[in-house]
Amino acid sequence: MGVSVLKFIQINIYKGQYLDDLMRFLKDQNPDFISMQEVTAGEMNLCDKNLDLFEYFKKELSLNGVIDKVMKPVDSPNGYLGNAVFSKYQITGSKTLVLKTFEDFTLAKFNDFKSFVKFPRNLLSVKCDLDGQKIRAISWHAAWTAPPTDTEETLRQAKLVAGFLKNLKEPFILGCDMNAAPQSRTAGLVNAVANNLMMNSGVLQTNHPKVHKIAPRGFLIDYIFTSSHFKLKKLEVPEVTISDHLPVVAELEFNSEG
Repeated sequence: MGVSVLKFIQINIYKGQYLDDLMRFLKDQNPDFISMQEVTAGEMNLCDKNLDLFEYFKKELSLNGVIDKVMKPVDSPNGYLGNAVFSKYQITGSKTLVLKTFEDFTLAKFNDFKSFVKFPRNLLSVKCDLDGQKIRAISWHAAWTAPPTDTEETLRQAKLVAGFLKNLKEPFILGCDMNAAPQSRTAGLVNAVANNLMMNSGVLQTNHPKVHKIAPRGFLIDYIFTSSHFKLKKLEVPEVTISDHLPVVAELEFNSEG
């Protein structure tokens, strides 16, 4: 298929807290791919409790998509929290890498800050068809730490993710809320098998400087990683209030030859 330019956005959407502004931003950006975390429905939303945010984005943005419902509270039958991937291109398959499981959650535990470290975690990998060329668009929400710190659990999960990426046969783009700093051993495990677009980007912070739980402390915790098939043309982290995280927007030149 030769060389093409793709736009990829990574964003943790904070359970739809700023849904209208987020939707306007995504429509204006018109991306080819979006990796999302904290996609919710029902009582788990921080917006309209009647919405399923995955279905809402899929319809309003006219994109194909896959949702992995990582958490489903036992006392909220319509609620979930998960990872999603959206694409302008045909989706031909998906795979979930389970990184951590835990006991059934109630809404009370879900909203308890002390429970965050116990949350189950998955990686969602979606296979897309770009005019006959298969690529993987991936969304990952890593183990919780605040402030971001290497722990036995962050390292264990990052090692699993690195192994998964290393064994992929297709070109890939991974967007993630990694909860890890660039200089951490956790990030280093993924750096060893993928191109970290945040390296030497000049970006110092991706948690929102005013509305994130650990503000005003600022950390680079959101990333886009790629296989060698992608060359970065442009990367931006606009300071917009569409979440408690800032979006990472990358324009990538894709060469199927790698």
